Amino acid sequence: MDTSTISAQGAHGGDILSMAKRLGCGVGDLVDLSSNLTPLGMVPGLREALSERLPEISFLPESGSETLVRLFARKYGCSPQQVLAGNGTTEFIYAMPASVQSKRALVVAPTYGDYQTASEWAGLSVDFFTLKADEDFALDFNRLSARLTGGELVFLCNPNNPTGRVVASRELHDFILAHPASEFLVDESYLPFVNEPSLAGFPLPGNLFLLCSSSKIYGIPGLRLGFLVANEEKMSRFAARRKPWGVNRMAQVAGEYLLEHGDGYVQAVRDFLAQTRPDFVARLAALPGVRVIPGAANFILCRLSGLITAPQLREGMLSQRIMIRDCSNFTGLDAHYFRVSLQEPSRNARCLAALAGILGERP
Repeated sequence: MDTSTISAQGAHGGDILSMAKRLGCGVGDLVDLSSNLTPLGMVPGLREALSERLPEISFLPESGSETLVRLFARKYGCSPQQVLAGNGTTEFIYAMPASVQSKRALVVAPTYGDYQTASEWAGLSVDFFTLKADEDFALDFNRLSARLTGGELVFLCNPNNPTGRVVASRELHDFILAHPASEFLVDESYLPFVNEPSLAGFPLPGNLFLLCSSSKIYGIPGLRLGFLVANEEKMSRFAARRKPWGVNRMAQVAGEYLLEHGDGYVQAVRDFLAQTRPDFVARLAALPGVRVIPGAANFILCRLSGLITAPQLREGMLSQRIMIRDCSNFTGLDAHYFRVSLQEPSRNARCLAALAGILGERP
């Protein structure tokens, strides 16, 4: 195995296609715990829905994904004029900094690195509000409030990636209302995994942009489908600069199916996590040199206290064809942090056994 090529993996987890090529194996030979996708696989009926409507790729999709937008708005109780569908939430992460009047971005870190990249590409100066490791990366609203001067674009992920910490939606909504001079981009990509209501169902403050993803909870990152939600005044200005046909037809079909038939699946995922996460976390915490950061999402952040580093642990796991996320490239973390996502029980057990073997103790 050529570890020099493995360590060259990009800044994101879940690059399973490239990793399979580098390791000379098939995708099915890899256990991917580096990507924070649903542990339950494809939503029942989705494959059939896509297959049945595959002929629809022979004509243009709806220009503004109008049917999809109406279904999303109906689900969350907001207006269709407050919603845009896009080519994944990444489209909006990169479009937003260039579309607001802010000159400065404030990123609540450690968190998803594309917030910083998108802001820098748009010419914004980037500052970090760094969560404290000795507070297990809990968000201190009083301390954050003291950093707001007005005129900044604040990036906040809830639940946060990679820490897994979640903030009550009502508390976050009230905080945004209390700071009208700052713009907030709140990323709810992982909120469906926990029992918190989306801010899309609240009265939308004029300084809030909200991201909702289909990729993680439904396990369809390859289709690229996400939503931006904002009040009508904000959205009308943003929507005026959107290109037509931004969502391909199969992503539209998938989104329509999931919005109409996906609620039972989402609840099944939550039930699975409630049953599986406590034991998995306990067994992780029992491994020598591993401290688990308290969280509530479908992924778990851990810190190594021994001599081995996260990059070394990642390479050792890759030698057993198991992918974990080395978190050393997150602002606010160091080379001792790694992240694993929950998968189905046999894969979880394989991960724990491999970790135990590398760290020196059987689970």
